[in-house]
Amino acid sequence: MSRLGIPNKNKKFLLARLQDMYGDQFHPIMKMAEAAHKLDYIAESEGDVTALNAAVNAWSKIAEYTEPKLKAVEIRADETAVVAIQRKRFDGETNLIADEAEDAIIEAIVEENQDAEEDEE
Repeated sequence: MSRLGIPNKNKKFLLARLQDMYGDQFHPIMKMAEAAHKLDYIAESEGDVTALNAAVNAWSKIAEYTEPKLKAVEIRADETAVVAIQRKRFDGETNLIADEAEDAIIEAIVEENQDAEEDEE
């Protein structure tokens, strides 16, 4: 049986039951955040490694609900790409880095890419 057309009735029902028990403003993620904050306070005041580990784990759980998961992304440089480097001065002007420095940076990038390709082979 496909669940594509079935809404999350169980989750909505459970949230409604929890709100009946703990009040209309209850939300499990917010409650987790409160608990994580308390654990963090305890960890900082005691300096205990176990308490600190518990706080880190609690904040990690909160992050799963609030932040997108990061995925590894492979970036390959085109060998014919031209890299232009600008630096911004504190007085608002922009200058190109001297040609010698720019050439050295580009050469280092090309060498790094070649080394990476050799390692792959």
